[in-house]
Amino acid sequence: MNIPPRFNFFRLITRNLKKHQNRNMAIIITFAILAATLFSAQYLTSGAEHGLEKGTAWMGADLIIVPEGSSAEGENSLLTGSPSMFFFNDSGFEQISRIPGVARASPQIFVATLEGQSCCSGFIQLIAIDPERDFTLTPWIAAHPGIIMGKDDIIVGNRIEGEVGSDLKFYGHMFHIAGRLNPTGMMGVDMAVFARIEDVYAMADESGVKAVKTLVIPKGMVSSVLVQAEPGASASEVGEEIQKRIPGTKTITPTGLLANVTLHLVSITRLLFGSVVAVTLLSIGLLGIISAMVAHELKREIAFLGTLGVTKAFILQLLLAESFTSSVFGSVLGIGSAAVILLSFQDFIAFSLKIPFSIPPPLTLIAAAGSTILFTLAISGIASLYPTIRIVRSEAYRDIRAGEKE
Repeated sequence: MNIPPRFNFFRLITRNLKKHQNRNMAIIITFAILAATLFSAQYLTSGAEHGLEKGTAWMGADLIIVPEGSSAEGENSLLTGSPSMFFFNDSGFEQISRIPGVARASPQIFVATLEGQSCCSGFIQLIAIDPERDFTLTPWIAAHPGIIMGKDDIIVGNRIEGEVGSDLKFYGHMFHIAGRLNPTGMMGVDMAVFARIEDVYAMADESGVKAVKTLVIPKGMVSSVLVQAEPGASASEVGEEIQKRIPGTKTITPTGLLANVTLHLVSITRLLFGSVVAVTLLSIGLLGIISAMVAHELKREIAFLGTLGVTKAFILQLLLAESFTSSVFGSVLGIGSAAVILLSFQDFIAFSLKIPFSIPPPLTLIAAAGSTILFTLAISGIASLYPTIRIVRSEAYRDIRAGEKE
C-alpha cells in the first residue's frame, strides 16, 4: 500500500495557488464581481426595509392623513426628506380624533425653508407640531431629561448641522436648538427640524419684515395628521372610515410606504440580480475554460504525485480545495469592497433611489455575506466538475487506483 504524502496539504495548496498566480487572480476577480453584485442587492433591500422600519417605529403612527392631491409629496417628504408645503382645504380636521377606531390624532404643519440656511446646503423640511397632542416627538423629549421644548426651541434631525445650544434662523426668525434626534434612516426625520406650531405662526407673521420672502400659513389648517388606531382596531379599516367621513383626504400607511420603497428599489435590484445571473453564466463559462487548463496541467502532475504515495482522495481534495480557496478569497474581496462603497455613498444612494436607508443589523449582514459565500462555493463546485471528471478518467488516476488496490 502506498504511504500517504508527508508534505502539508495546506502548504501544497498555497504552492499551487502561487504557481498559477495569473490564472487564480482571474478566478478571484470573477468571484469578487459575482459576490459584490449579489451582496449589494441584499444589502440595499434589507437596508431600505430596516430604515423604513426604524423611521415608522419612531413616528409611532399607524396612519398618516394628508390631502388627497398631496399624497405623493407627503410620501416623498417622509422617505427622502424632500421639503414640501401643502395644506388641507379646510380647518375641520380635529374631527379625525372623534372617528371610531382612532385613539390619538396629532396634527402637523409642513414648511419648506428658504435656501441657504446655515445648517444645510439646500432647502429643508420644518415640521410644526402641537405638543399637547403630539405622540411622536413628545415621548422622545420625555425620555431625555433636561430637554425642554419651550418658546422658539427646536429639535433637529441627526443630519441637520448645528450644535445643541446654538441658534438657527428660518424666515428671519431665530430658533434655539434644544436637542438632536438619533439617526433613524428615514430622511423625513433625519433631515427635518421640529418646532411648535405657535412658534411657526410667529415666524410666518414676522416673515414679511424679516425674510426675503413672505411665508403664508393659513391659520387653523394643517398639512398632515398622524393617527394611532385603538388596540384591536384595523388600521386599514380606520383609514377607509376617515376617507369616507372626510372627503379630500388620503391615507398613508407603513405598508403603503414599503410598497413605495419596493417600487423605487425594483429597478436597481432587478439590475443587480440580473447582473448576478449574467455574471454567473459568464463565470461558469470562464471557469470552465480555466478548469480545462487545470485538468490538462494536472494530468502531467498526477503521475509525479502518485510516486510520492498520493491517494486518489488526496488529489480530488486538493483540486476542490484550490477551487474553493479561490472562490472564498474572491467572495471576501467582493463583499468587503461592496460594503466599503455602499457605506461611503449611503446618503447618495438613498437620495437617488428615494428610499429610507439604515445599515442593516449585524445578523442580517452576516446572513447576506454567508449566503453570498455559499452561492459562490456552489458555483465553484460546479466549475470543478469538469476537471474532476477529466482526472478521474485519466490514465494516471487509474494507475493510482490500481496502486491503492495492491
